[in-house]
Amino acid sequence: MPKFSILTWVVIVIAQITYGLMVYAITRSYYQDSRVVVNQEQTTATPPTTAPHPKASTFDNTLQPSMQYQPSADDLATEDPALIARLADNYFQERNYQQAIELYNRALAINPDDVESYNDLGLSLFYIGQSSRAIEVLRTGVSKQPDFQRIYLTLGFVQAQSGEKEGAIEAFGKAIELDPENTVGLEAKRMMSEIE
Repeated sequence: MPKFSILTWVVIVIAQITYGLMVYAITRSYYQDSRVVVNQEQTTATPPTTAPHPKASTFDNTLQPSMQYQPSADDLATEDPALIARLADNYFQERNYQQAIELYNRALAINPDDVESYNDLGLSLFYIGQSSRAIEVLRTGVSKQPDFQRIYLTLGFVQAQSGEKEGAIEAFGKAIELDPENTVGLEAKRMMSEIE
């Protein structure tokens, strides 16, 4: 093994630290500055900035969208569906469900294939007491992308809370079938065991 001088070792250590910080900064920037597809294998949920809705159970963090973007009044004039959905997420986190619903509907009018917006719209509708409409919206989202696991969890949750036990078990079963070991799958198992 070659021998290096102290100066060489210092340069190597500084290069390694710099490389690590660059990877951290790029990764952090990616997840904060863009609306990305949610990795359904995420093992920790971002806690809401406010107390969860009183109707929500302990798995509310799994269902609620995470929000790291603070919108300005100028942002509301946008026609970018991803930005509109991020604005809606912010209102959702603030429990301003009426405003969130309006923005999710706007985002879906521009991009009717955004399953995550269907998921979040359905949950918002549920929280304002429109369970039937929430279930309808969630089923539409399921038809758009049948392999989006989180929407099945949300559908099962809303159906269980609405007294539709059979539909809830079916939705939870589909979420489990898609991936029984990730956060969503484990939550679906827990919820299914509570209603069986």
